Amino acid sequence: MGRLFLSAGKLWKFINKDVSFEDEASQFYVMMRIYYIITAIYILFFLAFAVGFGFWRQMPVLFAWLPLHIIAFLGTYRYRRRVVFHLFSVGILIWVVFSVYFMGWDYGAQYFMYPLIVISFFATPRNRRGKAVYVIVLFALYISLYIYGKDHEAVVRLPEGVGDAMLFLCTFTLFLCMFVICLKFSNSNQSALEKLADYNKKLKHEAQTDALTGLYNRHYMYQVLETAVNEQNNNQFTIAMGDIDLFKNVNDTLGHNCGDYVLKSVAEYFKKFMVGKGTVCRWGGEEFLFLFSRDNGDVAFIYVQEMREKIEKLALEYEGVKVPVTMTFGVEEYFSGTSVTELIKKADDKLYTGKESGRNRVVY
Repeated sequence: MGRLFLSAGKLWKFINKDVSFEDEASQFYVMMRIYYIITAIYILFFLAFAVGFGFWRQMPVLFAWLPLHIIAFLGTYRYRRRVVFHLFSVGILIWVVFSVYFMGWDYGAQYFMYPLIVISFFATPRNRRGKAVYVIVLFALYISLYIYGKDHEAVVRLPEGVGDAMLFLCTFTLFLCMFVICLKFSNSNQSALEKLADYNKKLKHEAQTDALTGLYNRHYMYQVLETAVNEQNNNQFTIAMGDIDLFKNVNDTLGHNCGDYVLKSVAEYFKKFMVGKGTVCRWGGEEFLFLFSRDNGDVAFIYVQEMREKIEKLALEYEGVKVPVTMTFGVEEYFSGTSVTELIKKADDKLYTGKESGRNRVVY
């Protein structure tokens, strides 16, 4: 019994496996997989009837449906929902056409066309014209099958009791499929919104973040500074511009991989140091910009001095080679009326004053 529950748990986990497409909710794929399983069971019962009552010889083509069904089921783990839906739709419609041709109209295979209309609205949510065309095609096919079924005798003639059993099987399967569709899609909108929100949050984070260091990037920091300048009730803040001394020598002698290692190492230190003090970004190349959002220049100067001393003491080593690192900083306090561009330029000018004065210092 325990093994049975374990196997069932693994199957359910496999059915609920999420897709790799970050902009699509998994509910659609889960629903399609359950739908595939239900219809596969229906096909197995159908084939059991065919073998048991000997009419499989008249419709051997139906035996190809189960392996094709399994292949299409596996496609739900690889393809986007539009492709998944079209594979399923084509398979079901071919099944319906052959069933009506071989067994006639009265066994109900044509009713499997109804769920396709509902699913199409979720498979292609933005393609209104495509959905309208699809429904028209389904309607035309439905009417054509009705006319054909009324004017032509079925290829397979079944005893009355068998025909009723197969109609019941078809109806039960159809109701079960519709139940699964309604159950899964009742929560799909909420899940899709949540996944879309997470996806948008990720995109926003990527747009704000420097890929190498994980710090904020220049574009985002400029927005933060604009907000700080425009804030009516918080006009006291200070910025600092920092630059790694002789960084070009690191790249030239030890390689760009070592340079990246140095940038990531100092960035990790800055990220921890600035918690509760403000914001830091990679301004460009080996330059970093710091915003001390509640501190005047004197306090910020003390913080920057501490950073400079800690950076100088970092024991960085790359492939067995020690990499000494020092930095030069320029500190500028904000005064009312100063623009962001002017503020940054003043900090940058002080930075280069420090460079010309021998590096590894803070100029305020």
